[in-house]
Amino acid sequence: MEVQAILKNVPMSAQKVREVVRQIQGLPAMQAQAILAAVPRKSARFVEKTLASAIANAENLRTEWEVNKVRQTVQSLQAQAENTRNRKRRTALRRKLAQLESYLNSPNRLAPEKLWIKKAHACTALSYKRYIPKARGSAGPILKRHCHIKIVLSDE
Repeated sequence: MEVQAILKNVPMSAQKVREVVRQIQGLPAMQAQAILAAVPRKSARFVEKTLASAIANAENLRTEWEVNKVRQTVQSLQAQAENTRNRKRRTALRRKLAQLESYLNSPNRLAPEKLWIKKAHACTALSYKRYIPKARGSAGPILKRHCHIKIVLSDE
């Protein structure tokens, strides 16, 4: 089962965040938190915040989804998917079904000790453009770069 967290429009360039994100790729989540706490960079604080959010999402799903409730939900969603004629609705229901079935088939069921970082990446977001006055009445551009941080945790 996969759980993700996304932090959008971080006021820092993606290049600076990628240096930290590459260090934690493929590590257990708890070990990655310890590493990020020791890294003396501003980008590490943003990545640490996103990782904490992903772990909290996993814990929330674990407490929210009881096995019997999930099985009942799977049965009702299967019936809805078979009866609906709308193709988009049917694919959305199948996607939700796949997520619930992967949770039921998972041996760990999102245990915090078993979570590891499957994917972690930083991609560029919109840049704010500012201008600074230059000589002879001209202006020079200033780009305030931003990025999105995405972390995907898995328990398998």
